[in-house]
Amino acid sequence: MMENDKGKNKQVSQQNYSESQNTTYCIPRRFGSITFEETVQNVKNNIAKLGLDLVGEFDVKQYLDSSFEKMPRHLILMVCEKETASKLISSDIQMSILFPCHVTIKEVEDNSIIEVSIENTDTTWSSSMKKDVMDVAKNTKNTLIKVLDNIEQLHVKL
Repeated sequence: MMENDKGKNKQVSQQNYSESQNTTYCIPRRFGSITFEETVQNVKNNIAKLGLDLVGEFDVKQYLDSSFEKMPRHLILMVCEKETASKLISSDIQMSILFPCHVTIKEVEDNSIIEVSIENTDTTWSSSMKKDVMDVAKNTKNTLIKVLDNIEQLHVKL
């Protein structure tokens, strides 16, 4: 159901972030030593270094800011890789509904922590139930984990 509230009276609920870190469809990692901007740049650098394509960017804060009093920064990066996409489409034509993959970067815990989450393709692509797709899903998840693993290694103070 879609509603159109004119007022800006809604608050972003204080989520139980420990609960949200235990979802099956994403793998989150938290960083307290680097800024939101540095994290975004490091994630983008890692995406490029791993040979992935950044095919889209969606600023959730900008999109929803008029609906909330205080909206933390929240960015969704859409990531793809041509060979992976080709394998998915050739294995299951309907898999195009599930790519590109998503990487989110958001402020949590009163904006003091930056959380980066990658899509867990083992889970999100499992609905295909085809072995070829699951093999690609595992490889894709392992590549996306490398994005998380290298975020702080790229951090250099000038």
